[in-house]
Amino acid sequence: MRDCKVSDELVRELRRLYRELDEETARRGWRCRACGECCHFARHGHELFCSQVEAEYLAAGDELADETGDEVCMFLENSRCTRHERRTLGCRTYFCDAARAQEMSALAEFYLARLKSLHDRWGRPWRYERLSAQLARRKALSGKE
Repeated sequence: MRDCKVSDELVRELRRLYRELDEETARRGWRCRACGECCHFARHGHELFCSQVEAEYLAAGDELADETGDEVCMFLENSRCTRHERRTLGCRTYFCDAARAQEMSALAEFYLARLKSLHDRWGRPWRYERLSAQLARRKALSGKE
């Protein structure tokens, strides 16, 4: 799975991007309630998209479940995110506050452009799609080794 691994330096850049985003949301007073509600995608009518690099970082070192659905995040256990520190840009810009949806969307677009730039600088393909599709591809590739 050589073509899918994320280098340490790329991980550092991704973490830096995430840290800057987290600092920005904190400045705006946006706080995650850590209730796990946003992880119930079907219930709230949203989907979680991420890039290939994000999916690799999110799932690094873990064996994935055979099924990765789109209704509830596979990393949700007992109403808690088991990957909170590694959560994707989409997770970091979605808050249970419909009144701020437009503001959140603008911030997400800004950081999404930076994420795409990170992929470009590292020569990584830009695949921005559902988390379930990213993880299914990763699982299929790991089975070919």
